[in-house]
Amino acid sequence: MNVDVQIYVSNFVKFFTDNPDELQKLIGVAEPQEFFDEVEKVANENFDKGEDIELTQKQMIGIILKLNHMQPEEDVATIVEPYFETSYGKIFLN
Repeated sequence: MNVDVQIYVSNFVKFFTDNPDELQKLIGVAEPQEFFDEVEKVANENFDKGEDIELTQKQMIGIILKLNHMQPEEDVATIVEPYFETSYGKIFLN
């Protein structure tokens, strides 16, 4: 693990250890240690990609949703065309 990642994660943990009410508001029913482990994992991934170590808002929301088992379902949209494909070509179904 990179030293910068260790410093970031330790500061992150220290802030929420000093402010447990804020942590509870943020993570809901999730376990604090699981949250910190996920933050460390994502920070390491950011470092490995050469990006900024700090988590983005989107990454933070993703972790919280994952830990609270609230992953958004994939939006499955099927497009129904008014055409029917035949061996002769498309037939308009109106």
